[in-house]
Amino acid sequence: MFKRNTVFIVGAGGSREIGLPTGGELRAKIANALSSSANGFNRNAIGAALVEIYNQRSESLNIDRYLKAAKSISRAMFGALSIDNFLATHQADEDILLMGKLAIASVILEEEGNSAIKTDSNDEILFQNTETYWMNTFCKLMSEEVIRGDFATLFHDVSIITFNYDRCIEHFLPHYLKTYFLIDEVQANKLASTLNVIHPYGGVGRYPNRGGSAATIPFGSYKNPIHLAAAANQIQTFGERMVEDVTVKKMKHLINEAEHIVFLGFSFADMNMELLVPEDVHSKKVIFATTLGMSDPNLIPIRLKMISDFRTLDGMAPDVGMAALSANDMLNHYWRPIFK
Repeated sequence: MFKRNTVFIVGAGGSREIGLPTGGELRAKIANALSSSANGFNRNAIGAALVEIYNQRSESLNIDRYLKAAKSISRAMFGALSIDNFLATHQADEDILLMGKLAIASVILEEEGNSAIKTDSNDEILFQNTETYWMNTFCKLMSEEVIRGDFATLFHDVSIITFNYDRCIEHFLPHYLKTYFLIDEVQANKLASTLNVIHPYGGVGRYPNRGGSAATIPFGSYKNPIHLAAAANQIQTFGERMVEDVTVKKMKHLINEAEHIVFLGFSFADMNMELLVPEDVHSKKVIFATTLGMSDPNLIPIRLKMISDFRTLDGMAPDVGMAALSANDMLNHYWRPIFK
């Protein structure tokens, strides 16, 4: 369990450890997902999802306009920083937005199903394939000194804010709890639901057995057009600026209450940081951050801005520790200062 109030902020590097794509890899997969021929979309589920969306609208579908939008996105991907940046540039184009979201949903759902935490025929995760996944290490350290049945405060002092569309955290956790604590599926799902996990930009559907009003979509279900249409509807890009005020307030409150803030596989994009940093910081923060693959010229301004952003009202600067490590290696190397 955690000794100090801690918030984990997770980016694409966190899910990369189990095989999901980062920004550059996602661009290439998006381009491929939106490819087409004279017979229509090469991914049949995308075309079928469009039919489902228009059936819900009770309108006639003009498939050519969406084939044109898909081709435009596909051609542009190798000149874009990310699919999110491209969609932000074209946020006024409804056809581009819809096709981009369908492609994101299709790729992410497929990658969920291909990931190291996919379940086998017995609906079990092969944990030997997850040794380098940060959530595995998180759960191991979180479980220290916990006696089976004494779960009341297991996730009392920890929250996770993930900027990823995937549901890997929600999928892994109940399987771990069931396996490690030898509890049944119902108990594991109930316990997992007590961990506060926030997706500022939504995700590819609500994970089964988690609360909420959004449509439930099974992990990795990318071939079902109804699931695909529902998943696309739940995705928001940072260019849309549609993150609900209540969510932003909740995140800023969590950050303000935290003693420790841990950034894992996060790129520190300005628009994302704006959603996190409180207007007034009330207490001194200790910050840990992975910076694997980032250059010193980029890290220097990031570090300086972080010190400025998290300086308290009475002038106390945060302690900022940055390390060129993966998310999992950060937890393994810094487990004592983070968890203790």
